[in-house]
Amino acid sequence: MSQPIERESMEVDVLYVGAGPATLASALHLMNQVEAWNQSHPGSEIEPPTVLVLEKAANVGDHMLSGAVMNPKGLRELVPDFEQQGFPTQHTCTNDWLYLFTKKRYIPVPPPIVKAFVPQFHKKGYHVVSLNEVAKWLAERCEAAGVEIYPGFAGDQILTEGNRVVGVRTGDMGVDKDGNPKGTFQPGMDIFAKVTVLGEGVRGTLAKQLIDRFDLHGEAPQTFETGVKEIWRVQPEKHKPGRVIHGMNIPELIQHKFTGMWLYDMKDNLISFGYITGLDCESPHTDPHLGAQKFKTHPFMRSLLEGAELVRYGAKCLPTGGLYSQPKLYTDGALLIGDAAAMCNAARVSGIHLGMKSGMLAAETIIDAIAAKDFSAVTLGGYAERYRSSWAFDEHYTDRNFHGAWEKGFFFFVNNVPVTMLNNGRGLIDNLKASAGHTHMKKLSELPAGQREKEAFEFDGKLTFSKEHLVGFSGTVHEADQPSHLVVADTDLCRDVCTEEYGNPCESFCPAAVYEMVDDTDNPGKKKLFIHHENCVHCKTCDIADPYQVITWTPPEGGEGPDYTEM
Repeated sequence: MSQPIERESMEVDVLYVGAGPATLASALHLMNQVEAWNQSHPGSEIEPPTVLVLEKAANVGDHMLSGAVMNPKGLRELVPDFEQQGFPTQHTCTNDWLYLFTKKRYIPVPPPIVKAFVPQFHKKGYHVVSLNEVAKWLAERCEAAGVEIYPGFAGDQILTEGNRVVGVRTGDMGVDKDGNPKGTFQPGMDIFAKVTVLGEGVRGTLAKQLIDRFDLHGEAPQTFETGVKEIWRVQPEKHKPGRVIHGMNIPELIQHKFTGMWLYDMKDNLISFGYITGLDCESPHTDPHLGAQKFKTHPFMRSLLEGAELVRYGAKCLPTGGLYSQPKLYTDGALLIGDAAAMCNAARVSGIHLGMKSGMLAAETIIDAIAAKDFSAVTLGGYAERYRSSWAFDEHYTDRNFHGAWEKGFFFFVNNVPVTMLNNGRGLIDNLKASAGHTHMKKLSELPAGQREKEAFEFDGKLTFSKEHLVGFSGTVHEADQPSHLVVADTDLCRDVCTEEYGNPCESFCPAAVYEMVDDTDNPGKKKLFIHHENCVHCKTCDIADPYQVITWTPPEGGEGPDYTEM
């Protein structure tokens, strides 16, 4: 493919990348705001813009995964009568519990105490949803409003002219594993836009390019957690609609391992179970998948899942750094929204409403830009001003020191939390900024002798399952004969250095068995890295947790990846 490629191109007014709740809310709000602008500015009307949403999944919603118990605040602003319009709520929370787990027991904290003393876990009135279904519902309304949505097209490259973003190039399709065009080759398209809005979710490829290219980095590095999610169909007598449980694994927290769980009842005797693992652990053997499997052996979970049927599996990272880790939200010709802008609030285990609100604020700014015919940072900077004046910023400001406090140790953290409730988030010390999670990983030689080997665990095939088995419940499909979308800059490093220093942590932290060290026939006695890219569930853990930062997640061919129906 050394010859220049002729590419088709198209022009739109507004280009969104990623059909998630932030982008779809933004596109819908944008179309609604055109009408509102024209009614309030007689004589200065604007034409409805051409709006395009690109989505790398085969269908809108296929790559959407969240817990998810959703604060309806943002949705109510966007679609005030959302319930009458058939919004796909599974159940509304009526009982919000916090469970404190020891190795064999648990202490349930009842809803009144949760509301009074740990209000971040107060979810009464929130909506238990499938984010997959939410995206589809929003997409229907966007299309009815005149928004074009192209699923199956992955954004591959930011297009720039000088210091201005002018659009996006989609990925080539039909390329074999050696980089040669196949008979099905289809070159990517250049899509030019007056303003490009990136809402790809966590660690998006284009967002990374944009942040690095224009130095939009936040005050502190971003931090992340990996959430492993399973959906089970439980026995009817164990199903409790309206129940929302968040839990803390006390022994691990005391050991300064950030973990937690959720349990939400869905329709049809389904439950959403998830386990969250911080990607700032010291052990290179940290394994989000294994943590979830081990937790299911707790007597509480074992009793709940006895006689149950596993339905779905998936994993996704979430940004946890909070306000200080949020990037600059704009540059000439481009905006960042949703989790691409780190809108998730880890302190409250909540982010859908914040992502939607960020998209709506971006849409209002785009209306200003259209009216002024100015898409430079001068006008688009109004998005940041709107954000700083919004309830979304206020929520993040209140929880601004959450992750930074955790880095100072478990006992500082638990003493700091109640103080933050008294002084609007300041806590014992203000301006606590986190450091990148991978910098906390210790080499094997730095660990106590008893922690240098991986933990042995036998999966029973009924309650606990291997990664390879669970990938089959994610609906993941990738064409094998294509370049690996997981790019490792130096595989010799994996063989010669990482094996000795860290014991190849990619085999542990990936929740989908993508990375495997196999015998190297060219170097007897050594192992080399083999990448099972067809297993990838698009969680981005590897891109984040690798201690050498040599793994880059890039989009595979458009339309590939997991199918997170119901997730």
